[in-house]
Amino acid sequence: MTGHPLKSAPCQQGSALIIALVFLLLMTMVGVSALQQTTLQERMAGNLRDRNLAFQASEAALRAGERWLDEGANMLIAEGTATPTDPRSWDGAAYSGIYAMNDLQLADDPRYRVSTPRLVRERSVDIAGEGAAGAGSVLSYYPVLSRGVGGTDSAIAIVQSYCLWPCRP
Repeated sequence: MTGHPLKSAPCQQGSALIIALVFLLLMTMVGVSALQQTTLQERMAGNLRDRNLAFQASEAALRAGERWLDEGANMLIAEGTATPTDPRSWDGAAYSGIYAMNDLQLADDPRYRVSTPRLVRERSVDIAGEGAAGAGSVLSYYPVLSRGVGGTDSAIAIVQSYCLWPCRP
């Protein structure tokens, strides 16, 4: 005759429960780490998009400033404004024009500034070496500065070009 089945079962120690809890803790840590990485990558992608929007807005305003300068009467207006000493710190307060970009959700409209021309003497180069290089005419280069803001106020792009009048983008 056999004994009672409950009395003959070996005593369990509970190691399966501890192992399962350790695995659950490890899986939770992996999940939290993956969530943090995803959030960080999402922020980086958003900031890159915002920066790209600011650059594209600034580039569009720069082209608008060059087109504005191509209108001959505007050359006289441009001669009264000076280029900021440090273009990186230009806040867009003094500007020649605003380029409205209604289809994008920008924090502020991009602005451009056409400044006083810089005069450069054009020289012809003697490639053959038979004589002295001759002095040519005086050329006017107009600094065109533009400032674009992205979807937030923290993304700012400032672009500058020098435009030989008439401008040839």
